[in-house]
Amino acid sequence: MRISTILTSAGLLSALMVTTPSMAQDYTMIMAHTLSDTKHPIYQAFNRLETEIEQRSNGRIDVVDQGGGALGGDRETMEAAIFGDIQFAPMSSSAAVQFVPELAVFDIPYVMPADKDARYTLLNEGPLAEAISAAMEAKGLKFMGIMDGGFRNLTTKDTEVHSPADIAAAGLRVRVQENPIHIAIWRDLGASPTPIAFTELYGALQQGVVDAQENPYGHILSQRFYEVQKYLINTNHILLANVNAVSLEWYNGLPQDLQQAVDESFDIATKFQWDVQAELQDSQRAELETHMTIVDLSSEELAQFQEKTTGVVDMVRERAGNDIVDTLMTSLGK
Repeated sequence: MRISTILTSAGLLSALMVTTPSMAQDYTMIMAHTLSDTKHPIYQAFNRLETEIEQRSNGRIDVVDQGGGALGGDRETMEAAIFGDIQFAPMSSSAAVQFVPELAVFDIPYVMPADKDARYTLLNEGPLAEAISAAMEAKGLKFMGIMDGGFRNLTTKDTEVHSPADIAAAGLRVRVQENPIHIAIWRDLGASPTPIAFTELYGALQQGVVDAQENPYGHILSQRFYEVQKYLINTNHILLANVNAVSLEWYNGLPQDLQQAVDESFDIATKFQWDVQAELQDSQRAELETHMTIVDLSSEELAQFQEKTTGVVDMVRERAGNDIVDTLMTSLGK
């Protein structure tokens, strides 16, 4: 009996040694991004994504969160995703455009629907989403949907802005992303656009390297830009479309059941993020009002910003191509 028990135990141990690797994690998904505030709707979605993937894969995919720019800025993480060194590099379309020119379609000011449901359908379903997916796959990236980062708004250190003329008169130095279209937009609005990495932006504002910046409510709060900026002007000029970019090499290397688990997880996390973003919009504004003076532009004032930026669409066509711009405009009924 004793010998039998020992052999049985030894057999069980051997079986565990053989089966454990397949039962434990088989794949790792490094999630590299620049967000640091876990309350941010997009960060909440990343946490939901991690939970969904690990549960749906039965622990065979281990998601490793590397936030706060731990693995570099947008350029570094996107390059790493393309080469397969990082498996998930989410970032704004305006940052990713240097690798996927077609994403410049999101940089056309004042065209995105104000209605959340219409915007979600436009960006995640139908012809535009298909065109984005094809463009990203050509660059070695798997398109896994777009999260809603909110509309970009201008903040300034000490200038109350109601028109492009106010920007020009103050000679505002506005931080922009490393994106020629954004540079052109703010130049057309009378500013001196200055590209600065997002991870370096707070310090640049604090030290007076730039006077102003433009980001959605969530980013202004999470990065505490209100500590070094007095005015928030609701220009709502461009949607921060956060692109879920996964390494195509890594995705294609997954077995079919794990690809399905990843697909389902991204779908759930993306819809979750859109809902959270919509729910928090009013409370984000209310919190910002305790720190900053908020300027709501009249329709006449807003029209001045729209008029100054109408030529941007031609620049986007040159960079992104007519096909994807026409797809967007047709989808919008324009």
